[in-house]
Amino acid sequence: MFHSIKAYPSVRQLWVGTLATNTAFWMYQIALGWLALIMTDSPGFVGLSGFFAGIPIFIFALPSGVIIDRFSRRNVLMSAQVAIMIIATLFALMIYTDAINRFWILALAFAYGTAMAFVFPTRQAIIPSLVKRADLGNAVALNAAGQNATRVFGPSLAGVLIATIGISGTFAVAAALQIVALASTARLPRIAPIERKGARPPLFASLTEGLMYVARDPVLTGLILMATIATVFIMPYLNLMPVFARDELNVGSGGLGLLMACAGIGSVAGALGVAAYRRLVTAPGFQVIACGGFAVIVLIFSQTPWVWPAAFILVLSGLVSAAFLAINNTVLVMRAPEEVRGRVLSINMLTWGLLPVGQLPIGILAEQIGAPHATTVACLIAVVLVLVIAWRIPHLRPGSARLDDD
Repeated sequence: MFHSIKAYPSVRQLWVGTLATNTAFWMYQIALGWLALIMTDSPGFVGLSGFFAGIPIFIFALPSGVIIDRFSRRNVLMSAQVAIMIIATLFALMIYTDAINRFWILALAFAYGTAMAFVFPTRQAIIPSLVKRADLGNAVALNAAGQNATRVFGPSLAGVLIATIGISGTFAVAAALQIVALASTARLPRIAPIERKGARPPLFASLTEGLMYVARDPVLTGLILMATIATVFIMPYLNLMPVFARDELNVGSGGLGLLMACAGIGSVAGALGVAAYRRLVTAPGFQVIACGGFAVIVLIFSQTPWVWPAAFILVLSGLVSAAFLAINNTVLVMRAPEEVRGRVLSINMLTWGLLPVGQLPIGILAEQIGAPHATTVACLIAVVLVLVIAWRIPHLRPGSARLDDD
């Protein structure tokens, strides 16, 4: 299960950096939502803050892929980590000095999301440069496991810290973790830019090259479409988790950390399962079942009024969603050629950039009809769309070809 981390020191450094920066990211997500809620007492503003945090990923996802494929991926990652460290530190200082307000919450959330738009895809694209081809699937799945493990540490730590040292201290700890991530990234080996035969195409042509590659591959097309459905219609429940914790389950910030930790525990199990059992990557039909099951599980959670059953359901939601996302990441990295890998991964990152597209309207709907009913409506839409994709793309049905077939 942990072969790549044991065999490659550079993978260990990348993994440590991934744990640090993603733990800080999830802490920031929970702390940002809680800060927005206590400052405004408005679920709508919670959704708006999530919109400003996520929309930069949508704006910069495709350009970041071109940069990843044109320049040294280590240098791109270093630059992005420096930026995120500065922004996180500024966020913590403004909260500590009580200089924060609605405008600065949205402005800093936008800047933070911009830097992370380069961090996420670069950390995935750099993996093939660090391992042998035979170990690539294991390394990608372990990186995904590290990303999902932070859904345990980040939210649970944020919940505890908010309750003990306050919002400003929580943001300060998140900023310190970004410094750790920068130090770990600095120890990665220097990697030359990808060489390409002939002249490089113009920027627009470089963007469309990655899009055309994905469009020609029905497996990648289907997986990215389902990732989009999960992001737009299902994932916004995480942004509303402070509302569920305070208004529906009556558990406060400490309980918020517990609920998010339960989702994270399940996500670690799901990602490690993909790393250990490669058959999950190749299993036809698994992604349709996983994405649809994720929607159904979140729907059940949204209608559960008791804390401990809700926590158990969140474990299941984390397990299923993490397995789904880990397989998506693994297949994308393994199927995409080196010269377009950054752009293909940036297209996948673009699906995360669509998160605000779901967060904002679902947040507004939650203010009108309540978070449980808004989440239920969104999850029902997701189930219908998953069934439509399974009908339209036979490659994703049970009994079809393996997902990693060339």
